[in-house]
Amino acid sequence: MSIKYIIAQIRHEKNMTQKQLARKAGISTAMISFIENDKRQPTFYVIALIAKALDVTVDELVVIKDTHRFFK
Repeated sequence: MSIKYIIAQIRHEKNMTQKQLARKAGISTAMISFIENDKRQPTFYVIALIAKALDVTVDELVVIKDTHRFFK
């Protein structure tokens, strides 16, 4: 599952609007919208801010796909 879906899903589970999440994370509402609509990929710093605002770990937001091919 992509980070955009994970952020949106957790945000909905916590009954937060994009504006509320943005304010709590200290970033713009536009940035949340861009991430959730796959128009921008968040930096690690932004992921960390969002994770803290959602009260989850960064690991819960980030899914690493098929790492096996990198370690052959």
